[in-house]
Amino acid sequence: MTVQNFNIYTARGYAGDLCDNGPIVSITGVVEAATLEVGIAVKRGTVATNPKHVLLDADGGNIYGIVRRELALEAKNRPSDGVVEFVKTESASILRQGYIYVELTTTAATAGDKLYVTAAGVFSGSTGTVTTNVTAEQSGAAGDIIKARIDIL
Repeated sequence: MTVQNFNIYTARGYAGDLCDNGPIVSITGVVEAATLEVGIAVKRGTVATNPKHVLLDADGGNIYGIVRRELALEAKNRPSDGVVEFVKTESASILRQGYIYVELTTTAATAGDKLYVTAAGVFSGSTGTVTTNVTAEQSGAAGDIIKARIDIL
């Protein structure tokens, strides 16, 4: 008998997806820059309103939050290639504490290690500036989607 292998839809998820239904702290932020992609690090913006404005965070250290992907978002391109972005003045969901999928862009990461943030606000295992509150929960190579945890410090 022939053995069939089904490899359709076996990916963990996409950058910015929540990993589970565990407790989270999530807020709404207003996009201050021209655009903001999902799954990247953000910091508080310069405009003081409520909800708070957010900007891409390329500084590392204590990350304010990670932009969450939502099912109601429209794809940036047609046909969709999975890229989603928020534009200036749109409200974005920001995960402040909990588990989320992030993409490792340039270097591998090891489970239990703190992740790094690059100049583009994306995560890596050793390129950029180390964070103090984003931890890799899974090991992965460059280009992999891994489970990470962000905590409020």
